[in-house]
Amino acid sequence: MSTLAPGAPRGHGNGDRPQRTCVGCGRRDHADAMIRLIVAPDGQVGVDLAGGRFGRGAHLHTTAACLAKAPRGLSRAFHQTIKPSVSELAEAIQTAVDRRVSGLIASAVRARQVDVGGEAAGEAFAQHKARLLVIARDAMAATSLGHVARAIAQGGAVAWGTKQEIGSLVGRAEAAVLGIESERLAAAVKATVSIGHGMGTRAERQAPRSAMATEDR
Repeated sequence: MSTLAPGAPRGHGNGDRPQRTCVGCGRRDHADAMIRLIVAPDGQVGVDLAGGRFGRGAHLHTTAACLAKAPRGLSRAFHQTIKPSVSELAEAIQTAVDRRVSGLIASAVRARQVDVGGEAAGEAFAQHKARLLVIARDAMAATSLGHVARAIAQGGAVAWGTKQEIGSLVGRAEAAVLGIESERLAAAVKATVSIGHGMGTRAERQAPRSAMATEDR
């Protein structure tokens, strides 16, 4: 059974994609299976989800186990004291995740590539018009709607934000469900949301109970 936001690290294996070493587990893997962290001279750590920022970088698998080892691994790799604790680093990553998802949704809205509301978005997904449904974490009732429930079962939905946060992006007071029609933006949103879910941060702790019940099955 599928969950709302699959959080497993992206595929391993041999290929032509560049490889990097995870500062958590120390294992080499494809760079796009990890997130990139930027380390400042004073030991502060920034999060580069888009992979375009300049600076001394390090890569990290998006799992709770690797996150727990990240501060020590960063300190060892850069021969300096890394200031953020595990919880502070997790919060920084989650903040970056939320900022990027907001930006991606805003791009879809500007391009008029969204369907707003449980019925409209669910119908758009059923007709293969919407590529992904974004469901507010405080909109548990919406997960039982026919087309929305089927989207969840098919792995075509993620849990992110609140009804108010999603609503603010589409010019409404609240919105429980949003459909994204752009295949590129939908894939980027799904991949970004999975980062927070995989590390067991806010996205996982606050996901709708109906989705969490299917986790790891």
